[in-house]
Amino acid sequence: MFGGGKKKDVKDADIDPGVEKMMEYVKMQKMSARLPPQSEVVEALSQFFNHKYKSRQQIEDTQAELAAKSLQYCLETVTPDPTDEAKRVVPAKVLEKASRILRRLESPTASHVQLAYLVYHALDNVSATRRLPAAVTYVSCLALSGRVYEARQFVLGLQGQGNAAAPNAVEEGPQNDESVDEAAFPTTPLSPSVLWPEVIRGFARKDSESELLETVDMARHHVSDAMPQMPTHMLDFYLRKDDRDKVRFWFAEYWRTSGEYIEEKQTFSNMVKHQRPNMVGRVLRWCLQHDQIDFGHDVVKQVLAETPSKGIWDAVFVWAAGTGKGADEIDRMFTVMESANKKIADPEEWNTPDIATINALVEYATSKNDPYLAERFIAIGKARDIQPDANTYVLQMKYRLKISDVDGALIAYKGLQSMDVSSNEDVPTVNELIVALCKSSRHDFDTIMNVAADLSDRKARFEPATATALALLHLNRDEVHDVTDLMNTHAFHYSAAERETIRRDLVAYCLDPKTPLSRVWDAYNVLTDIFDEMAREERTQIMLVFFRRERPDVSVNIFNSMRDHYREDTIPTIDTYVAAFLATAKLRDLDSMEVIHNQLKLDYNIDANTYLLNALMIGYSACGNPRRALTFWDDIVASKEGPTYNSIHIALRACEKAPFGDLRAEKIWAKLRSMNIDLDQALWSSYIAALAGNGNTEKAISTLEEAESKNELEVDAYVVGSLFNGCSGQVPQADVESWCKEKFPQLWEELEKGGVDEDENGMRTLRIDRTVTP
Repeated sequence: MFGGGKKKDVKDADIDPGVEKMMEYVKMQKMSARLPPQSEVVEALSQFFNHKYKSRQQIEDTQAELAAKSLQYCLETVTPDPTDEAKRVVPAKVLEKASRILRRLESPTASHVQLAYLVYHALDNVSATRRLPAAVTYVSCLALSGRVYEARQFVLGLQGQGNAAAPNAVEEGPQNDESVDEAAFPTTPLSPSVLWPEVIRGFARKDSESELLETVDMARHHVSDAMPQMPTHMLDFYLRKDDRDKVRFWFAEYWRTSGEYIEEKQTFSNMVKHQRPNMVGRVLRWCLQHDQIDFGHDVVKQVLAETPSKGIWDAVFVWAAGTGKGADEIDRMFTVMESANKKIADPEEWNTPDIATINALVEYATSKNDPYLAERFIAIGKARDIQPDANTYVLQMKYRLKISDVDGALIAYKGLQSMDVSSNEDVPTVNELIVALCKSSRHDFDTIMNVAADLSDRKARFEPATATALALLHLNRDEVHDVTDLMNTHAFHYSAAERETIRRDLVAYCLDPKTPLSRVWDAYNVLTDIFDEMAREERTQIMLVFFRRERPDVSVNIFNSMRDHYREDTIPTIDTYVAAFLATAKLRDLDSMEVIHNQLKLDYNIDANTYLLNALMIGYSACGNPRRALTFWDDIVASKEGPTYNSIHIALRACEKAPFGDLRAEKIWAKLRSMNIDLDQALWSSYIAALAGNGNTEKAISTLEEAESKNELEVDAYVVGSLFNGCSGQVPQADVESWCKEKFPQLWEELEKGGVDEDENGMRTLRIDRTVTP
């Protein structure tokens, strides 16, 4: 439709194994068509969960929705013996993998919750040992998605049933927070000691202290075992509530209980040991943010009273920087830490500053927008022969991008190239760099693509903002095949919200009047190919762009593609048809009008109402076929809904242009008067213009004068202007002008001041707004 030349081959969409079959099932279900065999959907689920488990990738919400619907379909089959692994619909091992994958989620959504429930439900008849991870996953998903009461009720229900099957299915829900450590699942029967902490964590994310304390009391009543994670959740809550006394109390409780676990080398000891420095750092940062310096000093004394770990020392150094100590003073504190090693018998446990220490300080300086201090810490590290690692360069990139120093960030990026980045900790910041380069006018295309190619070669994640920036860059270079390759590679691995972000930006690009039409068309094709979920409203907006820019053929093509779509939220509605008819009317394009009208005739989803018929009248009148427009007036009059005031205006405008329309207008007017319809100024204007439109100027003037004499009408500029604009030729216009100058000179002067347009045939149009809407 635009452009030409040979099309380049594009990459196939990069879709996770099994997803395509699940998409096929969901599509067939929506269309009420023949569904694929359950065995194929089971195989697709197995492929999908095995792939996600092996690659340690999260399940996006779009994928979770597909998997939940597919699993529900598979579970509809009742097996003769569900305890027999060979006869199960979905193998238990696959379901266990699904449960473990869902535990990696940071922000479970409604779809994740539903999938977690179905996985748990599918494992109803296996041993409690194998059901436990699925139960905890489901409770965690409920709690982290904000549905804490349902999580609590679920756990209470399990206990009330003596660890039997769960209560009825609970519906989906929203989103939130941390992943669950897989090591936290001992192989024991369904024990409340591992379920209640998840519920407490969920309530700790809420604002209600009373509800949290009530839940803690419930947990203590039902659980005889210790719950080592509870002080962590309580401390989390009070750190957010800014309650100084409660933070003091729960930090002391956390420090005591975590110390006991480490000392006794219990199940959670290694996990607690790794969490401790992070929690100390959080509490000290809270003290800095809330001016609780005395409490912060007490925390430092408490944690240094024991033999602190290296991570604790790092948190203390950041605290020192936050309380105003300079880089040189902190350098001397490094020496103090090293001297403390004399008290430690085992040299392997000695603490010395390393690059993690420097990076923690650099990160703090960056958070304070102090790049000079960050560079001083790096220099101190080098003086101690502590060389920068990948994270150091990432932090340099971050603070340079923060101050819009893109060149400085590029220099740091080049330093990063010699580092080991196999853990991909640099990926988010490199994404930020690509976006900044795309927005910068100082960097050439090759520089941008070299950075992007590095991520691509590593098969690293492109953030939605990165994908959008690169897509727009390619579109502005007319490289639509590169856009398609880019989106096929990444778009199917995004969540629904992330896909919406990209889609919204591409739609905005299409709607920008500065975007050339050929590029709008390219972007539209990318949207329909990759983002099939694009909403009806967005498609309609793009359709109207081509109408406004006088390419109705393309608009009709877009409309037809909506008409052919299988999804109800995409196919045209009455509003879509009305928008198309009104846009066609502005262009006066009868061919497009008739094509879309023909589609309407075949559309069994649409029941024509007055609003739609009004739009048809407007369209056909504007496209030079007012006689046909009046047939819709007849339909309106005969309908149960009947005409509106807008309908009357539109019909009279059609009479204005139709052959012998004055006679039709008189009939309409007589009918209105006989029905005692309130005939306001605007209706009188439309009627008088309809009389003048067929050359019956004398009748129009005499009708106006008679109405004025009977106080049925107050002659104003709009009435006179409508009469003048409705005239069918230059001579009638001259007659109206002479009459008005003689009888209403001030009104004519007012109209002339408003402006007059003249066409190539000498017909004049006064600048008054006579537009009508459906």
